[in-house]
Amino acid sequence: MKICQSCKATFAIEPDDFTFYEKFGVPAPSRCPLCRAQLRLAFKNERSYYKRPCDKCKRDVVSMYSPNKPYTVWCYECWFADDWDARDYARPYDPKRPFLEQFEELWNAVPKVALIYVRSVRSDYVNISADNKDCYMIVESSNNEGCTHCYWIQQCRDCVDVSFAHNTELSYESDDCYNSYQLFYSKGCTNARESYFLLNCRDCSSCVGCVNLRSKQHCVFNEQLSKEEYEKFIKGARLDTESGVSALRAKFAEFMKSQPLRYAEIYNAPRSTGDYIKDAKNCVNCFHSYDAEDCRHSVHVWRNAKHCMDCDTAGRNAELVYNSINAGIDTSHYVSAAVCWSCSFMSYSYYCFNSNNCFGSTGLRKKDYCILNKQYEKAEFEALRDTIIADMKARGEYGEFFPAQLSAFGYNESAAQEQFPLTKEQALARGFKWEDAQRGTFGKEMVQSKDVPDSINELSDGTSVGLNGASALDPTKEIFACVACSKNYRIIPGEFEFYKRLGVPLPRLCPDCRHARRFAARGPNRLFTRTCSCAGAKSMDGRYTNTAAHFHGAGAACSNKFQTNYLPEYEGSVYCEQCYQAEMV
Repeated sequence: MKICQSCKATFAIEPDDFTFYEKFGVPAPSRCPLCRAQLRLAFKNERSYYKRPCDKCKRDVVSMYSPNKPYTVWCYECWFADDWDARDYARPYDPKRPFLEQFEELWNAVPKVALIYVRSVRSDYVNISADNKDCYMIVESSNNEGCTHCYWIQQCRDCVDVSFAHNTELSYESDDCYNSYQLFYSKGCTNARESYFLLNCRDCSSCVGCVNLRSKQHCVFNEQLSKEEYEKFIKGARLDTESGVSALRAKFAEFMKSQPLRYAEIYNAPRSTGDYIKDAKNCVNCFHSYDAEDCRHSVHVWRNAKHCMDCDTAGRNAELVYNSINAGIDTSHYVSAAVCWSCSFMSYSYYCFNSNNCFGSTGLRKKDYCILNKQYEKAEFEALRDTIIADMKARGEYGEFFPAQLSAFGYNESAAQEQFPLTKEQALARGFKWEDAQRGTFGKEMVQSKDVPDSINELSDGTSVGLNGASALDPTKEIFACVACSKNYRIIPGEFEFYKRLGVPLPRLCPDCRHARRFAARGPNRLFTRTCSCAGAKSMDGRYTNTAAHFHGAGAACSNKFQTNYLPEYEGSVYCEQCYQAEMV
């Protein structure tokens, strides 16, 4: 057992962990897995955007760097232009000074790109994304088309407010859904179509408010209806209205608590632990992982990621990545690097593209054998790199992530705040930064929620204002006030067209609060020990009666314990794998 140098808790290092450390040539970490993740996430600004001028061309752009930050920030076009070379900022290594101190000076000097994305068409306002078309405000996503306000989606089309989805189309306010079509307000579904408020359903269509169903149609709150009865229910539910959706949302939240939930969403993933894992193997303490193999203590390892440890986002053929963030698109052999795409053999480097064998470098494109952005011959590079690594090991630094003071973001701007919320005082006491600049606008003349028509059908389409009894309010030209945080937000034309086409009422929450609601429903990326909620013939709270015989018998409670990300205070029933599968037969 070791004592974490950050939180002082004890943590174990398993024998398999040492195998990974030997593979990467790093010593055992000094922090526990949670503190390692917290530090990495403090370097990752996914969704906190500001308006500021590009320091090169001077035009206003949307940026993840607030205007008051001391860095040089360029727009996408200027940063990826061919008229500059990050090697112009190179500096020689000084063996008398700590290496990370020298990297910090380089990091502060090299221009930063306002938003990170590559090979995207008509998708200027996306971040940490690649290969998208006609997308707006999507994050950590690739190979999508026509999507708006989405997070972590892959190969999706025409979706709004969707997160952690793959191959999904025309869906809204859904999370963790695969191969689905016209799915609304749902979570954890695969091959679902034309349905509302589903949880953990497979191969279902035309269903509402259902949990744990398999291959069903025309069901409402798990009750089988005829097609005519179902259509009558849909008409009466008035899902084109905010009041209708809110009423059904509240009823579904209560119904969920009456149904047994699986301890974790792990499918076809032998020898894997964590949650939201699919088609994986040997992924230990991982969250949101699919098509991955031999990964540990990682989040978002996906699309043929292999042999990754302590990673936040590694995919699209990433391999042999350690203690890094956003290693994607044919990357390999990383140690403590960030946002280096299509690169290999990178260590302590940041914002590099199509480069190889670089150490402590930033802003490089199509460069090899660089240290602190200075170009070397291969033999000279390898000798100096080994010298630096030896010095970092002597200081207890090698293998650890960048120190907190190197982060360009305030803790409250970073992804760490979602998983490890801290107050300003707590963050500063732990060595993190804090951003006081206000993000967004409050108090402007806005449309309040009470003034928005209940039904989407009462609104004009922006081109025929007031026709056919529609309200003269054109949502694409108004500023709205979020009912939760009071921040302003707008609805872009493509987004409104989506709402009109699919009969979705205008959102009363801003995009950030909608994202936060979906994120909270997922649970944290950590595990808690829990005992199965099956008490014999019923669940412990008596709200659910088992439909099949369980291995422990109807007269005895299940004694199985498991690791789950359901919070200890969750009021619903969480079943172990055996009890859950008995109910699914």
